[in-house]
Amino acid sequence: MGVVSILTHSFTDGYNREFGRVFGGGLERYILDLCSVIRGLGHIPEVHQLSYFEAFQTRTEQIDVFGYSYDMDNVPQAFDRMAAAARGPVIYANCLWQPITYKPGSLGICHGINWDRPGLPLETKQQVAEHIQLALDGLVRIVSVDSHFQTFCRAACTYTDPRQVVLIPNAVDTSYFTPAPPTRTFEQEQEDEWLVAGKNDLASHEENAGAVISGVQAVEVDAESQVNGSIQGQVEKKAADARVSSPRPIRIIYPRRISMERGIIPMMLAADKLLGAFPDLEIEFAGELVEGSTVGRAFRYWHRTHPHAERIIQRTYDFRDIREAYHQADIAVIPTVFSEGTSYACLEAMSCGLPVIASNVGGLNDLIQDGFNGLLVPPGEQELTAALVRLVQDRAERERLGIYARETALSYDLARWRGRWSTVLESFLAETGLKEGIRG
Repeated sequence: MGVVSILTHSFTDGYNREFGRVFGGGLERYILDLCSVIRGLGHIPEVHQLSYFEAFQTRTEQIDVFGYSYDMDNVPQAFDRMAAAARGPVIYANCLWQPITYKPGSLGICHGINWDRPGLPLETKQQVAEHIQLALDGLVRIVSVDSHFQTFCRAACTYTDPRQVVLIPNAVDTSYFTPAPPTRTFEQEQEDEWLVAGKNDLASHEENAGAVISGVQAVEVDAESQVNGSIQGQVEKKAADARVSSPRPIRIIYPRRISMERGIIPMMLAADKLLGAFPDLEIEFAGELVEGSTVGRAFRYWHRTHPHAERIIQRTYDFRDIREAYHQADIAVIPTVFSEGTSYACLEAMSCGLPVIASNVGGLNDLIQDGFNGLLVPPGEQELTAALVRLVQDRAERERLGIYARETALSYDLARWRGRWSTVLESFLAETGLKEGIRG
């Protein structure tokens, strides 16, 4: 049994100084699952990460975590310090676009490209290609979570071994993220209650009628028929009233971090129009928010002052609780503007049978086939709003897209991901000399 060190910019919550809590983003979820695979192979995972505040050491989810304070303008230097302190073989879990000096014999992971921002200067994008070349030259293998990084390497860099970049898309536990179980509607429950009450009234009437003398029994039977018709009419009227007055609101869920790259601005703009146009609609923002950040403050002000604030919900869910949010939703939105891999949120929503509206950015193109298992739109508010209106108004299409979304998610099951990563790790650890029974 030996130690395997994972170097990353984020795992526990270094954004809000909650060092003992795993931050609720895709990268952090990925590292947690990867640590489970490492442990399953008989080794001990450790995580070394950047800290936006002071250095720290903690233990969470049975993982020792070491945080390093750093200069935001010199990320490579922080990774040098992490690599020097790391024990055993090293896995660089992201930041491959930085000019890092890699520890020889290490493995890398690209969680999606973040240099696809349209306004990024061309000079910067050219530098990124040079830095990725450093990763290809310095790492024995790179695992990519989507096909776009692999294509970028082939187009902008050089390397001789086609197996050096391994494609392992992100995954979802399809046995846990399942469609919501069928539930009886409010109207059906009310009808049941009124029918039971009506039957009880009729049973009581029949019991009393049996005690009446035979000479007036025919009259009582006629009265019973009238009562039966009267009660049934009341039941039907109350059920009809319930259908008119108590429909369940349609819920849209945005299950992402509240950040620029995840499309929070176009989503807020779309919400303004949708909430004004559809009084039976509500929107839930179910993602992490960095308190005190510019985007965080803007969102809080927008929510607090919104004319439809009562139909805007914002919650931060634990990894294990987010399924309940999907089960309460009718439509999921992944409106990424840039920097997207194979989105966990997209896969989770699809696995729960939700129709997904996603931007045609990064790895989302690997998941969504427009019009088959979801809708793909260019990043931005206008097309996003139009797609949302389309699904809000068309329940049949929501259901059809949701069925095929679930079928698609099954091919991204977590068990398959674990198997592929186990194969990569077994080969990597054998190459580095860390075999079972040998302490690194």
